[in-house]
Amino acid sequence: MSSDPNLGKFDITARLFNLVSEMPKDQQLILLKQLAGENVDSHLFKMIVNMTEEQQIILLEQMGESTQVELPVKTLSIEDTDTSMRENPRKPCLINATCRIQNQNFRSYILDISIGGVFIETDSSSPIGEELILNFSLPNHPQPFAFNGKIAWKSSKGFGVKFENVSVLQSDLVKSFIEQKD
Repeated sequence: MSSDPNLGKFDITARLFNLVSEMPKDQQLILLKQLAGENVDSHLFKMIVNMTEEQQIILLEQMGESTQVELPVKTLSIEDTDTSMRENPRKPCLINATCRIQNQNFRSYILDISIGGVFIETDSSSPIGEELILNFSLPNHPQPFAFNGKIAWKSSKGFGVKFENVSVLQSDLVKSFIEQKD
């Protein structure tokens, strides 16, 4: 494949996302094995870190471990997917973003989004609880806007941001984006 100087990293990543999403599941698993190589456990660890406590408990039970933790009772719609286990539905994405933490700006990508927050890919060493301002545009609303938030959790690939003081407009735009069919 020849290198196209007009394609940036974002364009290439978006094309890869599209190709992978169109692959049959068995081919996706083969690709995953090839990409993970010897690091399967670290990829599994990241997935476990991204799970809710309820999902982690269910996984423990599926793996034969008994748990002493009582799950809170939740009513789930039979039409929802497993994302209904989360407080807010999330949507995988690749959105350019600028973070401002303690008067320092850095650019990164939002890898998933919900009305309640986002996951940011970064190697930032900012601590949990750190306040930040996140600037980005959604594909359904090209005008950029800012979200205030706090770092809620961290992993080796980035951190989760919990939004604070979300306006009705911001909430509606994020909800509209999440509900869009790809």
